[in-house]
Amino acid sequence: MDKNDTSLSIKQALKLASSMLLKVTQYPKKEALILLSYFLCKDEVWLFLHEDSKIKNSDGYFNLIKRRANEEPIEYITKKVSFYSEEFFIDYGALIPRPETELLVDEVIKLAKNFKKEINISEIGIGSGIISIMLAKNIKNSKITATDTSIKAIEIAKKNIEKFSFLDKIKVFNSSYLDCVEEKIDIIVSNPPYVANDYEVEKPLHYEPKEAIFAGEEGDEILKNIIHVAKKKKVKYLACEIGYNQKDSIVELLDKLSFGEYYFYKDLSGFDRGFVVST
Repeated sequence: MDKNDTSLSIKQALKLASSMLLKVTQYPKKEALILLSYFLCKDEVWLFLHEDSKIKNSDGYFNLIKRRANEEPIEYITKKVSFYSEEFFIDYGALIPRPETELLVDEVIKLAKNFKKEINISEIGIGSGIISIMLAKNIKNSKITATDTSIKAIEIAKKNIEKFSFLDKIKVFNSSYLDCVEEKIDIIVSNPPYVANDYEVEKPLHYEPKEAIFAGEEGDEILKNIIHVAKKKKVKYLACEIGYNQKDSIVELLDKLSFGEYYFYKDLSGFDRGFVVST
């Protein structure tokens, strides 16, 4: 069967596309369906009900399949990503949200219950905006200030903030750490870069912004800087995501700086995934 044959039916195209994705995903049929739905601007139910319909310009569809077969993340192809059961816009220039980051949002939501009045939350490294937006949605008495050094990431975040109608609740600044934030902060939250510069990442990560992944020779440099910022700002709480092997170095710094109580939480695989500090 020739993939350039414009007489391909939906059923035939999906079968061929699935075979082309076998080596790059555990769900080739599902991803072939997602990409066809995106290409034709039709939902999956419509595709099933019209599986014998012919596809016009199937070349366009298979160009998408080739991109995915080259390990380009499907989220960048479709410009969509799911997080916390919500759909967000995503594009090159912002890290693709991972499911384990939902745990970080959960932790901050728990912390927010300790406040009865307005809570000032600051996010360092807003990226696509998913953390700040879900906090704004789930913590009604929150006021959020977020920063990022990437103009592209901020553009993506603002699109999502506008989509969820939080332009009045979330303010975003092009800044390093919290250099531009002068008001009192109750909670700092961050999912910063935490991979060592010389770590060999898998091919899909090559499509994502390096500045959102790599953090220095050891990988924990930015995390440690954030801890120092939290100490300087005298925040009530700090919540961060970390790399699976960084707990010991973080504990050493927290103890050195005489922080109050702290704990680490694990992801679904049992790895240390983040920490919460009370100052």
